[in-house]
Amino acid sequence: MLLTKIWSNKQSKLHYYNPGHETAVWQNSTHYTPPASVRAIVNDLALLPAWYADEGDYVFISRPEQQLSDWLPMPVHLFATPLTRKEIRTNAALLPRMEAAPWGLSPQSVHLFEELKQKEGLNIDCPVWKNEYVTLTNRQTAAGCLAEIQQSLPHISFPAPPVFLSQLEEVEDYLHWHTGPFVLKTPYSSSGRGLLWVNEKRLNDSERKQIHGIIRKQHTVSLEQALDKEADFAMEFYSDGKGSLRYEGLSIFITNRRGAYKGNRLQTQSALWQQLLKYTGEDTLNSIQQSVSDVLCHTFASRYTGYLGVDMLVYKKDKESFGIHPCIEINLRYTMGLTAIRLFENHIDSSAEGIFNILCENTPHLAYEQHILMKQMYPPTFKNGRLQKGYLSLCPVTTHTRYTACILAK
Repeated sequence: MLLTKIWSNKQSKLHYYNPGHETAVWQNSTHYTPPASVRAIVNDLALLPAWYADEGDYVFISRPEQQLSDWLPMPVHLFATPLTRKEIRTNAALLPRMEAAPWGLSPQSVHLFEELKQKEGLNIDCPVWKNEYVTLTNRQTAAGCLAEIQQSLPHISFPAPPVFLSQLEEVEDYLHWHTGPFVLKTPYSSSGRGLLWVNEKRLNDSERKQIHGIIRKQHTVSLEQALDKEADFAMEFYSDGKGSLRYEGLSIFITNRRGAYKGNRLQTQSALWQQLLKYTGEDTLNSIQQSVSDVLCHTFASRYTGYLGVDMLVYKKDKESFGIHPCIEINLRYTMGLTAIRLFENHIDSSAEGIFNILCENTPHLAYEQHILMKQMYPPTFKNGRLQKGYLSLCPVTTHTRYTACILAK
């Protein structure tokens, strides 16, 4: 790849896709090695940040073939340039000064950027890892924020905050004296991972073993009332680390019955907002947004720099009314919701709507075969470089690919 020196008043970012960073956070180690499944996601979806990056940014990738462009339709323009370690080493003097921008901040991601700086000569500003990030990422911090939101909006009925238990016996006692069903969660997890649905007052042997393992590794578990979910959504923010918080937008996402992520809706912000107004009044929704912003500003804005998303949901209170859970979890990272917002802003025609999704196929060749079939069944059409309808893969798909990121628009 031919590089030329770029001069700009805006500092470029070097993006790095590192999903599952919460595990690296609670281990609090630069030597964390992700499991094979996470490494496969990182390799297959390494270029995903190119879709939310700004003009002049870069994306760190591990394999040269990830930057081949024959998979991308000609009208599409990506703002970011892919970079391998070898290209950084060879062209360090030609690259502009950069700012590290991992998907999620962790000791492991900070170590990677420091290594690129020290060993490869990259001129990059690296974040400093602080042990308090371990606390900020914990679900207990989100539970504290929920309690503050409840205090600030006493006229709105919200679900009770989760309880945190550190002994298997405490979990069993709580289930005995309270009415379920319940959702048990690990302190460090996201996107529907680390959830255990408990419908009975007594645990079976498999559940006991699983809960014991969580407590042994992460010291506590959270337990909360399972709600009759109607819709999932999130509000996305940016914290500047200097005391200010900026609202980035609303995202509505899809999950399965067990809460695992299944995709984001791609629509205008006004259309997404109108979907939520089917369940609650605009004054209530505005009050929740303001309260969440205020609480996040108080908790994070002077302690954390970067994007964060607050997962929420609409649930059925009874046959005729709905409630809002304003703070299920807080994700200190780029999120699929923020990615969906940027995708629509930068690459989707304003008259279109669609779904952005991450798919997984464990059978060899199946992801590639599905990709070819979708291209044939839903060929993409564009207007002024923006997708109007059809299927668009966001990352290269080969016969070795297991994870794909794609859009289906109409």
